[in-house]
Amino acid sequence: MQRAINIPDYLQSSVKILPGVGEKTYEALLRIGCSKIVDLLFHFPSKAIFKKFNPNLLLMPSGTDVVKVVTIREVILRQPRNKVNRIICDDGDCSINLIYFYKIPKYFLDLLKPDRKVVVSGKIERDFKGEIQIIHPKIYHDISKVSKVDVIYPITYNLTSFKLHNLINVIISKTSGVIFPEWLNKEFLAEKAWSGWLQSLDAIHNPKSESDISLYSIHRQRIVFDEFLASQIAIRQSRKERDIYEKGEALACKGLMIQRLLDAINFTLTPGQEEVIAEIIKDQRSQKRMMRLLQGDVGSGKTLVALCAMLNAVDSGKQAVLMAPTDILANQHFESISKFLANFDIKLALLTGKITQAKRKPILAEIVKGEADIVIGTHAVFQDKVQFNDLALIVIDEQHRFGVQQRIALMNKGPKADVLVMSATPIPRSLSLTIYGDMDISTLQGKPVGRIPISTYTVLDSKIDQVVTLIRNKISQGEQVYWICPLIEGTSEEEDELDNNAAAKVRYEIIKKIFGNNVGLLHGRLKIAEKERVMENFAEGKIKVLVATTVVEVGIDVKDATLLIIEQAEKFGLAQLHQLRGRVGRGAKSSECILLFSNNIGQVSRQRLHIMKNSEDGFYIAEEDLKLRGGGDILGNKQSGLPVFKTASLEYHHQLLLEASKYANKIVDKNDNLSALLQLFGYDSKINFALV
Repeated sequence: MQRAINIPDYLQSSVKILPGVGEKTYEALLRIGCSKIVDLLFHFPSKAIFKKFNPNLLLMPSGTDVVKVVTIREVILRQPRNKVNRIICDDGDCSINLIYFYKIPKYFLDLLKPDRKVVVSGKIERDFKGEIQIIHPKIYHDISKVSKVDVIYPITYNLTSFKLHNLINVIISKTSGVIFPEWLNKEFLAEKAWSGWLQSLDAIHNPKSESDISLYSIHRQRIVFDEFLASQIAIRQSRKERDIYEKGEALACKGLMIQRLLDAINFTLTPGQEEVIAEIIKDQRSQKRMMRLLQGDVGSGKTLVALCAMLNAVDSGKQAVLMAPTDILANQHFESISKFLANFDIKLALLTGKITQAKRKPILAEIVKGEADIVIGTHAVFQDKVQFNDLALIVIDEQHRFGVQQRIALMNKGPKADVLVMSATPIPRSLSLTIYGDMDISTLQGKPVGRIPISTYTVLDSKIDQVVTLIRNKISQGEQVYWICPLIEGTSEEEDELDNNAAAKVRYEIIKKIFGNNVGLLHGRLKIAEKERVMENFAEGKIKVLVATTVVEVGIDVKDATLLIIEQAEKFGLAQLHQLRGRVGRGAKSSECILLFSNNIGQVSRQRLHIMKNSEDGFYIAEEDLKLRGGGDILGNKQSGLPVFKTASLEYHHQLLLEASKYANKIVDKNDNLSALLQLFGYDSKINFALV
């Protein structure tokens, strides 16, 4: 008989209603992220201990968890001269020593009487004499009271795995007899050999074998797929609502200005650029507001693609704006676009934080009157005083560098304006589905003809003197060098000298003694004005060797920078190494990247350096980085767009995300079971696209 219980409501209830959850337990559950009952179901065990019942201990290897009926022979309690409590017992075949380094629990002590049979549970070891011992075993009077499996969870103080497991089983028991809607069709479940969602959760929390709690188990796959599916459906619902309520404005997009530009610069678009520009033009011509991510590897030609989109806006008698994260990048865009449009009757305006109030006033007037066709700037462009006459296109460069509110403020400048965000950080497809899932994604493959490949070498740090000689040769030829360090300063004189020397401040002093005032220092603790001054000096050639941490600007063009040295390269992720490598190779001269590493690095680090040495394909590198390190590391710890999944791990389950995305496309909107799925994983019916 179906029990009267509303599962969705029950699972969303507070854990406080569970039996045995007092104030201390409740606070402990909050610390592990379990405020609702459903959170407990998704708090998966980290491992399980499977015990062997009454085996022949002489045949068991050390480290085996056993449950054994033994007879107590002698109890030797801890005395001033004794370091341990020792209980000598046997099972008829051999002698076993039960060892307690601390006080024996009183309940155990009451059972430990000579000639009494008891049940012991623990991991057998062998001491230096070869005798069998169990350290800190649990003692029972009845073998039926001993669980065959101990499930171990990530816990906190005032909480045990035993109590957590019992709470979870209370939930499973309460919901097991209730009919709950199934959102996956029977054919798909059969193809995957998956059971129902509750049966899968039960198998994870009450495993019969190690494979049941594995990250790759069919039970874990089922739940992970459900969560991915919920996220993809929520994203699609968001897009559907956006398309209904976020109307855009159709542009003519005749392409006359684009063709004139290409003729003027005598440039042939790559197939990748042509394809992406066609996608953007289709969006601009439609009544739907464009929300498109343009992701492309370093040097793939994203800026030219964005300029073509801006020309479409201007050609339609409207305005476009490009927002860059720093003054240096904004100035760089302004200078390069000014050169592209030198013979065009197009008014450009530059608006950054460095522009004085006196100069700012006429620029603001030009923008509000529509005299400024293309506005290029930093965060200054979304301030309240900046008003556009008729804004049709918003381009955001390196969009991950901006906060959510900054992006929304800029988008509000043109409520119907199309939005194109650009990223030079190649993102694996599985990650792009989660971070930019409700945006259309254009991936710019390939690089313009004539771009010179960067030669990458791995060099042992013991050969650093040869690297210094290479720097000297570069400087003598009028070229410049980046030297990237993994940290700002050393930690202690007692630390490894190589580690201390790899700190930016220390390496700067070492290099400065060799090359004098030709050396500059850049790191995250410098004030913004000082950072920009150093970068400007390097861009202008006043600094020949820039010692820096990873703070060096993405997208900065220093055409004479032809050598990049990354010290202790094994400490960086693949995606980060690739981004850093993109600082060189921006001019007509051949460039090199030196990956300095120590000889005692691990296998994964060697694999990472091998991939870097043999590939310049940022998308391939990003996929490999996902396998080696995981999504959070690819995007950096401060990447606010990366969602936190309850049950999934992107580095292990990214293929399931791709499958869930395809499955979501097939689901009929009228499927009533989807509301239960979304509620189960805490998704609202829609997601604010501006926050993703």
